[in-house]
Amino acid sequence: MLQEQEENYERKLFYQKEEIHKQELKSLNRQIFVSNLKAWIIGIILVAEIIFLIGFLNKSGLMSEESDAVNKIAVIRYNQEVTEAFTTKVMEKMDKIFEDEGYKSVLFIMGSPGGSPTASEELSEYLKAFQKDMNVTMYVDSIAASGGYYIASSVKPLIANKNAIVGSIGVIMPHYNFGELAKKVGVEEDFMAAGKFKKPISMFAKIDDENRKYMTEHLLQPTYENFVNAVAKNRGLSREQVLAVAEGKIFVANAPKIKGILVDKISSLYKVKKEMRKVYGDEIDFVDINLEDKKGFFPAVKVDLDLSTAISNLKRQ
Repeated sequence: MLQEQEENYERKLFYQKEEIHKQELKSLNRQIFVSNLKAWIIGIILVAEIIFLIGFLNKSGLMSEESDAVNKIAVIRYNQEVTEAFTTKVMEKMDKIFEDEGYKSVLFIMGSPGGSPTASEELSEYLKAFQKDMNVTMYVDSIAASGGYYIASSVKPLIANKNAIVGSIGVIMPHYNFGELAKKVGVEEDFMAAGKFKKPISMFAKIDDENRKYMTEHLLQPTYENFVNAVAKNRGLSREQVLAVAEGKIFVANAPKIKGILVDKISSLYKVKKEMRKVYGDEIDFVDINLEDKKGFFPAVKVDLDLSTAISNLKRQ
C-alpha cells in the first residue's frame, strides 16, 4: 500500500515536472519568436531608411553621376520654365561634361513651355558654340514652346515626338489690375517718378492707350523681332518662312505645315538612343545629369511679399 502511494506520488511529480518543462519551452519559443520579429522589423526599417536616404541624396544632387562605361552620353532634361537661374545651371553642368573625357555626346531633351527672353538667347548661343567641340542631339519629348523652342532651334536636326507641342513664337507681358480690390482693403498707390514713361504700368490701374503703345513699340515688338530673326538664323530659314508659322501659333510636331520649318524629324526617345548607340557601339552609357537644387535635410521657410516680379514679368509665350 505504501509502495503504491510512493509510485503515485513519483508519477504525479514526474507529470508536474514535464508540464513545467513544456511551459518553459513554450515561453522560450515565444521569446525567440518575439526577438526574431523585432529583428525583422528593425531590419525592414533600416532598409527603408537607407533607400530613402539614397533617393534623397540622388534627388538633392548630393550624389554625383557615376558610370563605369568607356563612352558616356550626358542626358540633359530641360523640363522647367526658362529662367536665368536654371539656364545658368544647365550651362555650368555642360561645362563640366565637356571637361570629362568620358563624355562623347549630349542628348538634350527639351520639355519647356518658355520663359525669359534673355535666358533663351543665352542658352541658344551657348549650345551653338558647344556643338563646335561636342555633338548635341536635340529631342523634344513633350513641349518646346516660346522660349523653349528658341533654345531647341539652336540645334539641328531638331527631332521631336509626334505629339509634342512646338512653336508659340511670340511675346507676352501679363498684367493684373488690383485696383478694385485695393479700394476695398484701403490700399492706395503712391510713387514719385522723373520722366513721362518711367512707370508705364501700374498694378492698380488698366494700361492706357499711350503707355500700351509705348510698351509695345519699345519692348514687346523688338523682342518679338529678335525672336523671329533668331529662329530664322538658327534654322537656316528666311524671315518670311518663320513669320508664316509665328504670331504665337502652336503646332503638333508632326503637322505637315511645319515639316522642315520648325521640326526636321519625327521619332521617339527610344529610337533616338538606339541611333546614338549605333555610332558609339554597345560600350555606351546614357547618364542622366542631375539638375535639381541641392536641398538640406531641413526645409527652409521663406516669406516673399515682393510684387515687383509681377510687374517685370516679361515672357516668351
